[in-house]
Amino acid sequence: MSTRKTLSPSEANEAITPLLELSSMHFTSQALHTFVKLGIPDIIGCKKVSLDEIGFKISPNVNRDALLRTLKLLVSAEILHYASDELESEHYFQLTNTGALLQSKESDQPSMASGIKHWMEEPLWNAWLSLPEYIQGTLKDEKNLDPFERANGISSDYYYNAEDHPESLKFANDFVRFVSDSEIHNIATCIDWSQYEGKTILDIGGHNGKVLEAVAASLHHSNNIDFKCLDLPNIIDGIEQTSDFVDLIGGNILDESTVPPADVIVMKHFLDRCMWDEEQTLNILKTCHDKIPDDGRVILGEAVIPDCSQAKPSSRLEISLDALYMLVGRERQRTESEWRALADASGFTIDEIMKTSSPTCSLIVMKKQ
Repeated sequence: MSTRKTLSPSEANEAITPLLELSSMHFTSQALHTFVKLGIPDIIGCKKVSLDEIGFKISPNVNRDALLRTLKLLVSAEILHYASDELESEHYFQLTNTGALLQSKESDQPSMASGIKHWMEEPLWNAWLSLPEYIQGTLKDEKNLDPFERANGISSDYYYNAEDHPESLKFANDFVRFVSDSEIHNIATCIDWSQYEGKTILDIGGHNGKVLEAVAASLHHSNNIDFKCLDLPNIIDGIEQTSDFVDLIGGNILDESTVPPADVIVMKHFLDRCMWDEEQTLNILKTCHDKIPDDGRVILGEAVIPDCSQAKPSSRLEISLDALYMLVGRERQRTESEWRALADASGFTIDEIMKTSSPTCSLIVMKKQ
């Protein structure tokens, strides 16, 4: 008996277009890479620019037809707006708001340009081609190299270095900053921090206090909140520019005696699996439990990946980013049910999980059981 799933002609016909759309998504990704690599977002800027002007600034030998077809693909992806009217014989283009984020970073406006270059660079792109072998695995006495190391002969931790691949390192670091700045903005604006007036808020593992500085700024530095940031003493000692609104404290979350009490504890990506094993994570949360009052809160800025039963097109970006981490050997991000189990095991219950505009940073609000 055949084990194949057999479709009727009408069912097969209905499935063709979605499958073609899904399998051709990388066409747009590569067009985006070309768009950024050639500097076209900066050529267009805030103006309405003709195809010939774009081509002239790219190269004296520009392939006009290839340029037009690539830009048309990006019009369909809503990166560009086709700005010609019926009376104009020339093709004109403008950046959409999404396309504007592909301009180079020259102001406070975020830029995803380096992120596009990072994702589309050959080392990371080629890692996808080694995913089948990674899934198949190896013999018990052999190391199952992650896809990036399989494709490049070196792990991502060693590939991205200033001496051998400075440009690649810059793309990667710029992208991390792009994501982090968005996360910090969401932490500062998605919670009503004024409810903690007269309280103490402690950021654990917050380096230079940038997260709480953003929270203070969102309140126009007017609320009577005591902001504190705890990090390792050598980290705190190495910070040159300190905040006027955040008290930086040297300590170690694994040494409970160095952690001050607080009404609210904040942690942004501090509990990632790549940093701690599950026992250590539980101990960190139990320390937090001991340091807050009965009505206190712990607020985590973390990725929350849907469980398989909740995997839908609306959550594709979160799941895709977790797959990207897999390529470079990073631990899997936790699902909602795993976060709830972790909270329960450490004496907390999850009061709320707030999705933000950043797919890597939902806000998990925990209270004591």
